[in-house]
Amino acid sequence: MRVLITGIGGFVGSHAAELLVATGVEVHGTVLQNEALRNIDHLRKSLTLHQADISDAGRVNSLVQSIQPERILHIAGQAFVPASLQNPMETFQANLLGGLAVLEAARNQLRTTGKSPAVLIVSSGEVYGRVASDQLPITENLPLIPITPYAASKASLDMIAQQYATCFGVNVIIVRPFNHAGPRQSPSFVVSDFAKQFAEMERGRREPIIRVGNISVFRDFTDVRDVVRAYWLLFERTTEDIIFNVSSGTAVAIKQILVMLEQISGVQVDVVPEQERIRSYDVPLVVASNERLKSATGWQPKISFRQTLQDVYAYWRDALRNSPSNP
Repeated sequence: MRVLITGIGGFVGSHAAELLVATGVEVHGTVLQNEALRNIDHLRKSLTLHQADISDAGRVNSLVQSIQPERILHIAGQAFVPASLQNPMETFQANLLGGLAVLEAARNQLRTTGKSPAVLIVSSGEVYGRVASDQLPITENLPLIPITPYAASKASLDMIAQQYATCFGVNVIIVRPFNHAGPRQSPSFVVSDFAKQFAEMERGRREPIIRVGNISVFRDFTDVRDVVRAYWLLFERTTEDIIFNVSSGTAVAIKQILVMLEQISGVQVDVVPEQERIRSYDVPLVVASNERLKSATGWQPKISFRQTLQDVYAYWRDALRNSPSNP
């Protein structure tokens, strides 16, 4: 089996690559020109990499026609909500046009060969926007009401992917993942950010002070390794549904992450709230149902949130051990 992973060098893409290499399939992946590939250095001998800007529809089409993948995991894109507020056009170009290029390439393969590759499109739990407490946990039946450019770009692609399935017969799976974390995640994201700071404190590179925004909000976290396992299982789902939340089904307060990292690292910190770090679009509580996913695949999260924190902390501790000390 040949599988194409777009954005294979990124956080989620690299974990998907690890999983697929372990299954023994032929793994191809797209990377950007001059992209740092340290996330997949340990896999390079098992991967076939192709340089491609995912928003270049012509390049994506020729790549898909050349590889003839049976499955495509479209993971590439702009994944950071605050960056979408700074540069919405770039976010729409990467997320909307990039996804559209993949879907169109799959449609072209269907037209030329009579068979569509199965395409997994990564949407986002952000597409639901602010959900009232009496509608929690979030199910796939709720309307899409995005409140940021990032969420709007994902909601747009989500709906377009549905149309490629109904209008053109492309074999589409749409996943709406909620917060996920794990080793190799950018410190732009809260779990990795906090874990990196604790690792720096433990090594004496930072004062034991963490400046935070609103840490009273609750989020639904899943380990990235469980997330990519859900993606892969969905290709063999036993139901006709094509839209799936990917979530743990439980909510954790952001402040609890700090408490758990204190326990894991042995470092006690002073937590300093800063008004400028509070995001106006933050939703107080996010928790999503994963019942449709579990029913279709038998998937269950295997990795506890505490284990995720331990692994992310260990990742940053090891990274700091192998890097020069601060001046």
